Amino acid sequence: MLRTGQQYLDDVKGRKPEVYMGGERIEDVTVHPAFRNIIQTTAQLYDVTSDPSRANELSYVEAETGERCSNNYLMPRTREDLLARGRAHQAWSDVSWGLYGRSPDHVAGWITGMACVPEVAKADGHDFESHVVDYYRRVRDKDLFVTYAIVPPAATRSVDSVFTTEKNAALDPKLSGESGLHTVGDDDAGITVWGFKILATAAILADEMLVGNFQVLAPGMERFAATFTVPTDAPGIKLISRRSFEQDAPSELDDPLAWRFDETDCVVFFDNVHIPWENVFAYENLESSRGLFHETPAHVLGNYQAHVRLLSKLRFILGVTRKVTEMNGIAQVPAVRDMLADLCIRVAMLEALLSAETDITEEWPNGFIGPDRQTMYATMDWTMRDYPNFVQVVRELLGSHPFQQPADVSVFDNPETREMYSKFVMAEPEDAVGRYKLMRLVWDLVGSEFASRHIQYEMFYNGPRHVGRTRASHYFRWDVVEESAQRALDDLGGYDELVEKRIRDRAR
Repeated sequence: MLRTGQQYLDDVKGRKPEVYMGGERIEDVTVHPAFRNIIQTTAQLYDVTSDPSRANELSYVEAETGERCSNNYLMPRTREDLLARGRAHQAWSDVSWGLYGRSPDHVAGWITGMACVPEVAKADGHDFESHVVDYYRRVRDKDLFVTYAIVPPAATRSVDSVFTTEKNAALDPKLSGESGLHTVGDDDAGITVWGFKILATAAILADEMLVGNFQVLAPGMERFAATFTVPTDAPGIKLISRRSFEQDAPSELDDPLAWRFDETDCVVFFDNVHIPWENVFAYENLESSRGLFHETPAHVLGNYQAHVRLLSKLRFILGVTRKVTEMNGIAQVPAVRDMLADLCIRVAMLEALLSAETDITEEWPNGFIGPDRQTMYATMDWTMRDYPNFVQVVRELLGSHPFQQPADVSVFDNPETREMYSKFVMAEPEDAVGRYKLMRLVWDLVGSEFASRHIQYEMFYNGPRHVGRTRASHYFRWDVVEESAQRALDDLGGYDELVEKRIRDRAR
């Protein structure tokens, strides 16, 4: 089905996750000032897809059920299928101007990719392969919002703190320093897990979580090798939210982006949570735990969404920046024109990279395709490196203008201060409001705490940069460049030929 915004809101209202912000236990996230606006934004996404006028653009008829489903769950067999997925990503990223990084379509790509090659989940004695497919179908048919938690806490990433050693083997995990999520037992009904996972962005907004290990686990870490799905309000799950930028925003005019698009980030604590077998994809199996993420199209389909979304974001930032330079009367200054041209070039480069991801498709087992991994990982590195640089150029163009603005929008409530501000910016009162709106908008894009979080997100949403660069090198088509080098070496001739030629040349 195609979920409506109201259906999503009703489902959120019916969930009772255990949510903490600081020392506060939050009972109803739908009305709490930290989450109520981003929940409404999420509902808006579902309304876009379920709009009957956009059915052919954003959804397809699923052959298994005869029902319309979101393109977010379309299993790609052709380039047109990939482009159809891209249209759905674009429609949603346009709602938030690319500022909702972990919108429901992101992890939908990972789940769809796993279901394309479910056999990587095969394990002796367990029918995990069918669990992957059944879960995909359930999420697809109910149009659920799934996020993920697939990274261990930083403190558990050393060998000493992750491995169970003889010294601490008999200790309670809670006392042994093993804070990373691991299995503590199983029975006929399922498995039990304890520990922490990061970073569950949007978990408070989501129906369920995909939990696993994006990082490769070493031998000896089998207890940490569990991949499963779980409702966000399952007994024993505690969602620990960071500080809310939405809650701190005094008004929509003062912090227009934080007000609507703060998707939240969470640490998740699993306090002896029981996971039914039907929701388990991998259990104490290093190979399948890794394979679900790296030997299926999961990673490429998920990151295709990320790149479509980022393009929306960069276009938005560039458009706002251009308006600011025009408002300040500097758009035609040669140095400013050069800086704007630099931003234009970067947007054009991302557009080209994104097109190349689907122009050069890659085959996967079972007749499915995905974006080209060489291009995708190059794009990923480019975005992680260039987004902070892109923002820095905008900040240089802004200069001190953000600090020349009034403290907040209440300046317009007082006739005296409204008149003073209007005179300061040399505008009529109604135009002065527009200038204030624009300056607050651009500052929330590149300078506020909300903006700083976005810089950090784009730099690390897919792990440290060196990890992505390793993937870029691994999937680079080395055979092409090596063949060119070898051809040049072959053209030089063999050792004997070269020696004989040198002798002949000397004899002359």
